[in-house]
Amino acid sequence: MRKSVLLFTLLSILTLTSGAQLAAAQASDNKEKMNIIQNCEKIYPELQKLGNIKFRERYQYFDSFRDCIVLYNDSRWDSTDSDRIDRLVLLLEKPIQTKIIRDRFNDTPSIPPWIKDDAKRWEEGDEKDNVFSYGIRYMMNSKIIKSANALDYKNCSSGSICLSQNDFVKYSIKNSGNNDTIILTHTFGDEFNNIIPVISEESSKNSKSVTNFQINKTTGLVKHDKKCCIQYPFVHQIPMALGTKLNQEHSSEVVSEVIFSFKDYKRPSFVAKEKTGKYLEIVDKETGIVFFSKYQDKTKPLQTVQLVDTNILKKDTTIRYNDMKIPFWFKNTVKWWTEGKISDSEYVSGISYLLKNDILRI
Repeated sequence: MRKSVLLFTLLSILTLTSGAQLAAAQASDNKEKMNIIQNCEKIYPELQKLGNIKFRERYQYFDSFRDCIVLYNDSRWDSTDSDRIDRLVLLLEKPIQTKIIRDRFNDTPSIPPWIKDDAKRWEEGDEKDNVFSYGIRYMMNSKIIKSANALDYKNCSSGSICLSQNDFVKYSIKNSGNNDTIILTHTFGDEFNNIIPVISEESSKNSKSVTNFQINKTTGLVKHDKKCCIQYPFVHQIPMALGTKLNQEHSSEVVSEVIFSFKDYKRPSFVAKEKTGKYLEIVDKETGIVFFSKYQDKTKPLQTVQLVDTNILKKDTTIRYNDMKIPFWFKNTVKWWTEGKISDSEYVSGISYLLKNDILRI
């Protein structure tokens, strides 16, 4: 009898503990869903302002992007009922991918329905190439598409500055007229409407400051505190060649090629000089990043600028131009896929092959 009572007591304690843990987990889950809904409400005015295509381009890497799209596409989002939030929370509990996968093989992760919807509209001529290509980039980033060479390229528009979100450059600036060294770091934000936002951090012995400005990626002109415009001096438009003129404070021209050593890299580079010979700079041939520059005038102190760190240079990344290349016949493949004539696995394998062999660029 005593054993039975003890066993019952123990089971009761375990049940109460499990129930408390389950309730805590449920509360945490609901709080997370509420945060998602609040985040989606914050950016919803941008969808109405920008439209579907530009909104996706701008917020494609937003943490709750997929959840927001699910919410926006449901009639409950525009509801004014008092239980709207509760119904939206329930909506987020449903799996985003609900259709049965028709793959012949089970080793391919599920493709979200919105990718197939976008692909179908693209094939029918109702969406532009950049909307279709976003779905492929999403599958690459989420490892649904696996291609050894798929991410080895950085697409850039010819004649523009090629920078990505979170790229940075760090320079040491010295002036022979004083013993101080300025450390200058520029971190680049997500480009929107051809404008790249920049956070500038500058420090020296006696001061430290943080400012913001913008770069026009096509012209290279800097806008700061509503003042315009000077040429951005640390990254040039690409591609460059012998004879390319660099329109900046010290107008110079590419005159020769060298191999420049930076950390463990051996980088093909250009030497650019001003006609008077007072100014010289060495520029990475592929990215347009300035490795080194100096200005020397008999009447002024010598100033040198040296790149000390960056995350832009990568051994396994090659820049290429003409952002997209989609073969005209690929619409037939997309049509077969959206009509169920080929499986998800076959579609993914086909894209992987085309990306690897540079037949498809996105």
